[in-house]
Amino acid sequence: MKDVLAITTLAYADAPGQAGKFAFALAQLTGAHLTALITEIEPDLGVIKPDLIQGEGKIAEQLSTKGRLARTIELIQAAARRANVTCTVLEEHRSSALRERLIDSAQVRDVVIFDVSGSLRHPRQGLVEAVLLGSGRPIILAPPGVHAPSAERAVVAWDGTRSAARALHDALPLLIHAREVVVTTVAHDKELRAPRSGDEVCRYLGRWGVQASFEILQRDSRNVGDVLLGHAAEIEAGLLVMGGFAHAREREFLFGSATRDIFQSTLETAVLLSH
Repeated sequence: MKDVLAITTLAYADAPGQAGKFAFALAQLTGAHLTALITEIEPDLGVIKPDLIQGEGKIAEQLSTKGRLARTIELIQAAARRANVTCTVLEEHRSSALRERLIDSAQVRDVVIFDVSGSLRHPRQGLVEAVLLGSGRPIILAPPGVHAPSAERAVVAWDGTRSAARALHDALPLLIHAREVVVTTVAHDKELRAPRSGDEVCRYLGRWGVQASFEILQRDSRNVGDVLLGHAAEIEAGLLVMGGFAHAREREFLFGSATRDIFQSTLETAVLLSH
């Protein structure tokens, strides 16, 4: 892993956002360069802005935005110095061009990190899906309080699909640092073409020096995403690895998917998705 892309919003606090924190930990763990793309995804909710009715209100607002941008850059650069990580800062001010800018930036990086708080909503969900489906690169959803999975457990969701295989290989730079990897298949979700392929995944990981075991999880009446997230929380895993949108979008729309389950959940574990 050589370049980690963190999608960072303008800072209101005296620390970079969760995506930035996770990205710095990951870059430090893997010896990668960090690229921070600063943008505004959602409107500024709950933030008191200057009264634009007053004569110089518009100037005050512009200065406020410029000040926040300067502060965000300062926080990122300070965090890079503390972590001893090389860092590049990019900016994107045009919301209309943000989707294309994210995809273009992701295509020349190893992984893209978004921070999440609660379930994904428009417009963040649309941008996450665009990068996942359009860039060919994996994404990581980083909720508050999570860290890069050094010396922690990781869960790999395995169903024998192309997306699951892609996620497994994309996650290798992280999995080799995990203390233990648990490869899981959810029973009665879909039939594996090769019933013992979960054991084969563990043997493959073993060749990378990864201690891995295979478990079959019971779905019962739960959706697949809840089963995977619940198991990750139960074993205190620092990362869940899974394929994203493994089937045709029409089928996903009609029958749902584990990816949608993840998007609609309040995450407590970082999730790596590949398509």
